[in-house]
Amino acid sequence: MTEIEVPGPEPDWESAPSYQGGKRNPALQAGMWEYAASSFRLVAGLSPSLDVLAARLRLDIEQSWEDLGRVEAAMFRVKRIDFALSRLEGNPSPDVFVWVHRAQSDVDTALGILLDALGVGQEAITFRDDGVGGFVDLRSAPRP
Repeated sequence: MTEIEVPGPEPDWESAPSYQGGKRNPALQAGMWEYAASSFRLVAGLSPSLDVLAARLRLDIEQSWEDLGRVEAAMFRVKRIDFALSRLEGNPSPDVFVWVHRAQSDVDTALGILLDALGVGQEAITFRDDGVGGFVDLRSAPRP
């Protein structure tokens, strides 16, 4: 069998993961996290570090990237609910983002299941989805 020779990139092509204003490269590469995150919705933030949360559940943290930079994430399932925890490198806020699968309609139940599995209470939540497209900062809000 003869080996097929593939030419190198064209000299004016930009790197595939980079923004390409001129779109000279026919490929635009996205990180694994960007593809996976489209199946999830952001519902809350947690104050413990991603390393500590992942260690609790013995999760592997994967590294990827998105438009804003490098991302560390762990995707997993607890009681048939798909979750993701992520942390954007360089984000001034230390919050770990909590994502649930878009098919999960009861966010309160999902968060309760996750908090139970993590062994933490509601006080670990730093912000959460307000149900109408925004978020409520719970660090300054009174808690029940």
